[in-house]
Amino acid sequence: MDSIVTDLVEVMKKETNFLARERAMMIFFTQLIATITQLAFQTLDEEICAQCKKEGFRVDRKSERTITFLFGPVTYVRRRMKNQANDIRYPLDEFLGIRKGLRYSSLVLRNVAQLGSNMVYRHVSQAIDCLTSWQMSHQNVQQLVVKTGEFIQARSTHESRYDGVITKKKVPYLYLEGDGVKINGQKKQSLEVHRFQVCEGSQKVGNRSEMIAPHFVSHLNRQKAYKEMMAYLQAYYDLSHTVVISNSDGGSGYEKAVFDELALGCLRHEHFRDRYHVHRKIKERMAFVPQLQHRMIRAIEHYDWQAVQLVLDTSESLIEEKEAEALEHLRLLHHYLQRSWPYLKSLKARGIRDPKACIGTIESTHRKITYRMKRQGRLWTTTGAQAMIRVIDSLRNQELEGWLNQYEALPDDVVAQEKRWHAMKRWVQKKPRFQAHEGAFKGQIGEGKAKSAPLGQFAKGLNQLIMTPNFSNKNLFLLEMMRANRTKVRLKNNFVSAPKDGFFIQPQ
Repeated sequence: MDSIVTDLVEVMKKETNFLARERAMMIFFTQLIATITQLAFQTLDEEICAQCKKEGFRVDRKSERTITFLFGPVTYVRRRMKNQANDIRYPLDEFLGIRKGLRYSSLVLRNVAQLGSNMVYRHVSQAIDCLTSWQMSHQNVQQLVVKTGEFIQARSTHESRYDGVITKKKVPYLYLEGDGVKINGQKKQSLEVHRFQVCEGSQKVGNRSEMIAPHFVSHLNRQKAYKEMMAYLQAYYDLSHTVVISNSDGGSGYEKAVFDELALGCLRHEHFRDRYHVHRKIKERMAFVPQLQHRMIRAIEHYDWQAVQLVLDTSESLIEEKEAEALEHLRLLHHYLQRSWPYLKSLKARGIRDPKACIGTIESTHRKITYRMKRQGRLWTTTGAQAMIRVIDSLRNQELEGWLNQYEALPDDVVAQEKRWHAMKRWVQKKPRFQAHEGAFKGQIGEGKAKSAPLGQFAKGLNQLIMTPNFSNKNLFLLEMMRANRTKVRLKNNFVSAPKDGFFIQPQ
């Protein structure tokens, strides 16, 4: 301890200003922690390997590895162990949760992914440079976020993810919503994020309302998002005594029939048209009579079709300019309200009196995704967008740490598939043995055949196909060319120029 204090004092004395002194102190402590951690890993590796030897493993070799932890990089030596079945393990890496192919710890993955879900990758890189003793480029930040998203997706979408769920919840009301949001993709593509959410109601927390036990599912493929939500509902809820209340804008893929399938086995299902989209539609179609928009909204809230028809007729009578366009808007609004009328009835009118009612919130929950993925003209690849969506949803569902705490906890079929893939990859990468082989032989048809005969014509054509005779003697080659062309042949730069025929031939 005395030597450490003495060294620290010397380090502090070498610097002349406050910032440099504190920076030197941070580097000193980082190196000290790395040295202590390296010694601790060495002791830990010996203890864990002794336990693995009892399980039939033996030490195959030792190798060095450098891992960046939150407190700084650490270089350590760990043992690689193998059993009679050629199963390979790194016991120390398994104990520390350090995954194959990564140079960062699980806590670094977690923190970088959380920061990346709230700010651009360059800002994450700057935050790491400012607050830690090590650096990370924005390209590495992107790679880590993508790796984390793929890791979460592999575990959160497997069939065995709900095997540990024993008891199912029984709730009186369940609120289910779905909607899509557009984001910009690269190469002038447009990507759509399909989202489903479910909760048990809402409650007051201070001046704000929060959803009770929410769960969010998002995917670039609507069918996959639908199947994930279906699996979650069937795994966690017993819907036999539950009234499922669904809400959507009625777009493609979010019709009532879709929510009927999600609410399969429930006591009762009530579907609603999203109020935000209804109000927006009214304001768009009745933009030429803004004084009647509020009356139309009140008529829908009271669920009075005669009042709706009266407002439409009044609007038609007030048309002053662009009559054809205004009439078309009123016609489209009339058909829209007719289609949506069965789903515009209020909760109270349907006999649902839940003080924790939570409906029409999916538009506000888009913000976690839209604020991160739609600002500043950002463009996304399919892989990057899907990884970011996974990270955001796992943070909101409070599942990120649970997935990262699993070290290669994959089902047997996935492990077997990965082993086959790595074995095939190693086999393909092996260099083939060199096999000596002879070159192609020059073939020709023997002489003695009439040139006018078919066989003679074929022999002549075969000889003309070979442009470069395989002469081993250059002088003999030149002599034959002079005889054939009956002209002067000039040798320049190892090429024979034949002026009569106008082509170049290189001797072999």
